[in-house]
Amino acid sequence: MTKRREPLTYEATLTEVAAVIGWDTCGAICGVSGRAVRLWSDHDCETEIRMIDAERLDRAFIERGGGYAPFHRLMALRLDIAAQDGLGQSLSEIAMGAAKEAGEAVAALIKAGSQPDSPAARREAKKEVQEAIETLTEGLATIERAENTGGTHQ
Repeated sequence: MTKRREPLTYEATLTEVAAVIGWDTCGAICGVSGRAVRLWSDHDCETEIRMIDAERLDRAFIERGGGYAPFHRLMALRLDIAAQDGLGQSLSEIAMGAAKEAGEAVAALIKAGSQPDSPAARREAKKEVQEAIETLTEGLATIERAENTGGTHQ
């Protein structure tokens, strides 16, 4: 039976990396056995991945065609979530804002793609994408706060 790994955890990210490069390869990169790496991906186990090993695995993931650094992305997102001020908006309000911002981001990306020589279109697309990411991150932070306080946000 496969164990559930919660989203936005190092265990889930490690499992994602191992799916691309393999458990044994992960172990070889980190100087441990594949079994040890599997234990790092188990939230019930007391051992965890070290920062240097996460960096090594990010590099290996990129070298094998991954378009991003999974552990770096996870850490940045978790820190962004922690930095949210918690204005107390409901998830419904955040969802409405996220839908608006995501739509504007998609439209700006399409425009930038159709006008590849336009710095203004690229700048606008960057701005809109950043606003969408910030709104979605606020949604994640609201969910995290609700889980950590035992509360619910509708």
